[in-house]
Amino acid sequence: MTYTALGKFLRKLRVDRDERLYDMAENVGVSSAFLSGVENGHKKAFASLINNIVDRYNLDREQEQELKDALSISEESLDISKFSPEKQEATLMFARKFDDLTDKQIAQIQKILKEGERHN
Repeated sequence: MTYTALGKFLRKLRVDRDERLYDMAENVGVSSAFLSGVENGHKKAFASLINNIVDRYNLDREQEQELKDALSISEESLDISKFSPEKQEATLMFARKFDDLTDKQIAQIQKILKEGERHN
């Protein structure tokens, strides 16, 4: 079975806490079938599910960020309609040029973005 990045995070969280899928589903207020679908990418996670996981499992800031990163990686699309026109243009430009970027350029972009996180 293939798991998404979010699925891997959730599975690891369960294993670390000696829980079954059923237990986690009950703790966060969803069915085990739905949670299984989220893990393998057949169902989309919603904000309240992520918030419940953070709250019910007392995730620290680092774990919460790891969870949100896993969610972002697992999503196939990004809604940019609420972005400013400048941000929309930058996002689309980045997406079009992404395959042409070198590893060094990617590392530079990541460094800039991580520095921005520290200033927020």
